[in-house]
Amino acid sequence: MSGGSTECALFCFPYAGGDETAFWPWRSALAPPVRAHPVELPDGPSPRGVTRAIAGAARPPYALYGHSMGARLAFEVARELRRLGAPPPVRLFVGAARPPHLREPLARYAEADEAELVDQLVRRVNAPRELRDDAELRGLLLPPLRAGLAWLNSYRFQPEPPLEVPVVAVAGAGDPEIAPTEMLGWARHTCAAFRLHTVAGDHMFIRDRGAGSVTDLVAAELSAALCGEAPLRLPAPDEVHVWLAPLAEMPLACAATDELSAGEASRAGRLRHEADRRRYIGRCVVLRRLLDRYGAGVGTGELAIGGGGKPYVSHPAGLRFSLSHSGGTVVVAVTRGHEVGADVERMRPLANFEAFCEGALDPAELAEIAAAPEEARLAVALQIWTAKEAVLKATGDGLRVEPASFSFAGQPHGMPWQAAAPPGLARLARWRVTHLQLPGAVAAIATELHAWRLRFETVTDRSGLPGRVSRSG
Repeated sequence: MSGGSTECALFCFPYAGGDETAFWPWRSALAPPVRAHPVELPDGPSPRGVTRAIAGAARPPYALYGHSMGARLAFEVARELRRLGAPPPVRLFVGAARPPHLREPLARYAEADEAELVDQLVRRVNAPRELRDDAELRGLLLPPLRAGLAWLNSYRFQPEPPLEVPVVAVAGAGDPEIAPTEMLGWARHTCAAFRLHTVAGDHMFIRDRGAGSVTDLVAAELSAALCGEAPLRLPAPDEVHVWLAPLAEMPLACAATDELSAGEASRAGRLRHEADRRRYIGRCVVLRRLLDRYGAGVGTGELAIGGGGKPYVSHPAGLRFSLSHSGGTVVVAVTRGHEVGADVERMRPLANFEAFCEGALDPAELAEIAAAPEEARLAVALQIWTAKEAVLKATGDGLRVEPASFSFAGQPHGMPWQAAAPPGLARLARWRVTHLQLPGAVAAIATELHAWRLRFETVTDRSGLPGRVSRSG
């Protein structure tokens, strides 16, 4: 970690049933200036008690990391520190945890009998199977675990203004309890930057093969916080990087006409309404800044157009991207070595909902929407529509394929979708679609990968977009 030598204390909050020993390996894994401080919970999880215990040691710069239950505890400690007027942490790291406005389903088993509790733990969070047969181990682990679950079960989120602290969420790719997409909900609890990384491992990735990548990304994040660095690595072959840009929070980007290509500037000038013009400028600038930050060197040159009108860049690592924009919400998906499609739609009433559905959906999909509760029909329709658009953007078929000619009827909830397509469009069935629930919008990402890791980031003028476009043209 380059730059100054100021020490950064990282206070680490354990999962339910865990203690400070869970983070002892971090003390050697994290190099100076970061120093891991595992937090003891002698009286169980208590935000006020923990805050009092660490307040004297939490001198800037410092950061918080909480895992599972510890993430919710770290969040409440950050809010309690704010109430006390203490300097905020430079980062709040949350691992393997639902956002605090959602209930934790596992917590309701706090008072369950031993057999049922152990069964839930083994099946849902990959707890050691030895718990089923080892009474001594159960006697050691279950009492503190029940205490943690009881705290989670009694927890009630109280709305407050979002934290002015960047939040970094870390998800396990093989976590059977909490999907990476569920952790996107943490974004609503910060008005600073939000980022999500997906690492190898299950719910307890901090103690298995994912642990090294977690400490590496923590070190990189804190390097950026302390030294002003903003490293942006290329996606790994099994990764999709997704960027969310709410243009209402990016007035500077929406006015950066000097960062447009000549063709984009001409098109912007032909837009009659100021709001449309600013949004168009913003989406172009966001894409160009991102591509340049990945080393594509597009500057203000025109983007190349491939088959089906799909834009692309010449990049030695095989960078691929897809952009979608709806009502001021921009989503950009970036991959390396394989195609990707992205689509986003704002959740807003449609002028003629029935006509939209009849033109875009097949009979089976129409039947699903008709069977849904009236208040849910728009969301169901937009999920289907974004899935179709994402696939057509990924393949480059665009306007050449009618959306109603292939179907996403009968897709499993919470799982990747796969289209049913006639023989002439069999290629569309190779793509798998994952939905992302975003603030006021639904997005879909289409790839041919059967399993992939999500890296997600929200950017605004305030939080900063990594890099700035080259003026070389």
